[in-house]
Amino acid sequence: MEFNFKNFFLDHLPGPLNKLDKNFKKLAAYFNYEFNLLVYLFNQIEKMRSLDDAKGKVLDEIGDNYNQPRGEADDEFYRIMIRSKRALNSGKTTVNGLLDIISQSLNVKPDGIVIEPLRSYKHSKEDIGEPLAISIKNIPLQWIDKEWEQNYIINRIRDGVAAGIRVDEISFIDKSDSVLSIRGISSSTLIYKVYENYENKEGA
Repeated sequence: MEFNFKNFFLDHLPGPLNKLDKNFKKLAAYFNYEFNLLVYLFNQIEKMRSLDDAKGKVLDEIGDNYNQPRGEADDEFYRIMIRSKRALNSGKTTVNGLLDIISQSLNVKPDGIVIEPLRSYKHSKEDIGEPLAISIKNIPLQWIDKEWEQNYIINRIRDGVAAGIRVDEISFIDKSDSVLSIRGISSSTLIYKVYENYENKEGA
């Protein structure tokens, strides 16, 4: 229920004063008008300071709070950088923590993003996959257009993985189900490959 300053003011006048006097009602109406202007102003300020709505210098100030410089990023990708830094500061290195870093960074739901170990276990028998290595698949690509933006997200994921775990592959998927696969995450040379996601098309 919206707060009515006029009624609040009249209800809290001392008893001896006549609350029905027209002058008091005019004064209360004026105070109510000014109060609503202040409420609107504070709401606008709060909106400008929120990560989703902040722009320009206000967004830079939010980034400074997380020690995250803007660099060459526009406002849209700078929000991704701030979200990823905020998620990384949580210090969670579990699978769920890594999903949080990815989903919060890109402001997407973690549903569909897959983190798989290279070595799996079936019927108490282990396969020959590499131990302590994982692949991360189906990261939405729509917010990541430039190569440096992809590298930024890759580095954030690399920083969020627990010590001793190697990320073998990271794959991004776009709206047309094309997949950008990136290998060599743990080395200085990244290997890029683009292919169609036939699994999604078969299940459609």
